[in-house]
Amino acid sequence: MARYLVVHSPNETDDSTVLPPTRMLDLARDTGAEGASPRWLKVWSPDLHDDRIFSLWDADDAASISATLDRYGFLSHMDAQAIRVEEWGPAEVIAAEDAT
Repeated sequence: MARYLVVHSPNETDDSTVLPPTRMLDLARDTGAEGASPRWLKVWSPDLHDDRIFSLWDADDAASISATLDRYGFLSHMDAQAIRVEEWGPAEVIAAEDAT
């Protein structure tokens, strides 16, 4: 599985459109467990001046995340863009240099 950072940005939903509630508890139970695919790992909410939300997933592909978001109504008032990411930091840079 790969790691994905999903950027959730407010969309232009018509204010008169009534959306069903997000099934957050079901989402957490079904996708938060070890071995779930896709697996929801975390969510970050920036400060009050930024309406975006960021979520982190393990998944085989971006399409499976999108399908899950739709199925549970997760942030249905937002557009989601899944970006495959690799995690690395200072330790990995030092290890790569030491390996040469």
